[in-house]
Amino acid sequence: MDYLHDSYRSMFSKLLPSAIGAMLSETVASLIDAIILNHYLGPDMLSTISICMPIYMIVNVLSMLIVSGGATLYAQSLGKNDKQEAQRFYTCSIVLMVICGAVMTLVGLLFTPQIIRGLGAAGTILDPTVRYARVLFWFMIPLMLYQQLMVYVRFDGAPILSLLSTIACAVVNLALDILFVGPLGWGAAGAALATCLAYTLAMLINACHLFQKNNGLVLRRGSLGIARIWRVLKTGVPLSVTQLGMAVGTVLFNERIMQTGGSMYLDVYGAITQLSVVAMALYEGIAQACQPILAACFGAGDRGRVHRTIRCGFVMEIIAMVLATAMYLFGAGLVADLFSMQEETLRGVAVNAIRIYALSLLFTGLNTMIIYYFQAQEKEIRATGITLLSGTILPAVFLYILTALFDVSAVWWCYLIAQSLTLILSAVLYSRDKHADVDAAVG
Repeated sequence: MDYLHDSYRSMFSKLLPSAIGAMLSETVASLIDAIILNHYLGPDMLSTISICMPIYMIVNVLSMLIVSGGATLYAQSLGKNDKQEAQRFYTCSIVLMVICGAVMTLVGLLFTPQIIRGLGAAGTILDPTVRYARVLFWFMIPLMLYQQLMVYVRFDGAPILSLLSTIACAVVNLALDILFVGPLGWGAAGAALATCLAYTLAMLINACHLFQKNNGLVLRRGSLGIARIWRVLKTGVPLSVTQLGMAVGTVLFNERIMQTGGSMYLDVYGAITQLSVVAMALYEGIAQACQPILAACFGAGDRGRVHRTIRCGFVMEIIAMVLATAMYLFGAGLVADLFSMQEETLRGVAVNAIRIYALSLLFTGLNTMIIYYFQAQEKEIRATGITLLSGTILPAVFLYILTALFDVSAVWWCYLIAQSLTLILSAVLYSRDKHADVDAAVG
């Protein structure tokens, strides 16, 4: 795959299924856990998934910090026709990921109950949530390497293999969830084990690419220099902050909703959390399909190709935003039924919350694409600023303002307000950057 000379539309169409499939596999795994646990163990298990969601998100934070930085610089190096430097960035990413996974495993297993209490678990949901989380901590290294290899295999010209790994992950997770939680009766721990085994299998499938003749992902000695590590981490900050903001926001919303509304509203927020990660999988997948093309073109200095590629991305994001919004608006009742929210009051709250949340999806995709645009050219301050405003700062601010002025039902408006306000800023920053490129070309 030649990022500088092949048709950008053709490359985008090849990368898109893999990128969206990869993001969906991560979200579907958690969604399947929620549905299976809810079916076999009752609606309170949604709280277990919601409380453990920040653990998944922290894994994603560290994974995105390392792989998004390393993969962007990998693609930039290919754009500069420096294959050895590209492989050094790949090696640096792999080693850093293994180290982070080992630390997460050790800390998580030593302090599982304390971590789960800190995330808001108490009462009857404490024990099953601890069991669920303890299984996750055993599998930190394969969970993180899965994301690492999935991205690099896609960048190295094997998007079909990456896509197959995500399909296998989803299918195996579903089958093992039903087996472990249903007939075997392993409860919350069984659901976590099913997820972890599915991810491990997907990681091994991606690793098959490393043994192919056309494999360009070669480990090189001497790749852990301080300057290279710093550049990888610095470049990866904007996309990792997206995941960190979701984790922090989930904890804040969990605590505030419990204070102002109780467990019924927390169950509804658990469903909203699942819906949000599914929508973000679409938006992030589209942006990730553009990312290697953008990064390589920035590396080569081909700004015209950059803007043609991102226009293609914007069109796809708009289509995804309209579809996701319509699906959640008109399918709110079906979603409530899917999560077994049959009781009249609970169902009414859930349907109203889902429809309000759906409106925020009309803005989120464009914000996501602009974040990736700035990240691909190592403009970390702009990308990080948009990320923090849309995913953490503004939602948290309006969380406390709206619940203080009104009641807990106002909480569902937070993301709509945050995303719409952020899009105004991100559109201005993108427009200025584009005009600067035009002025530079004329000059």
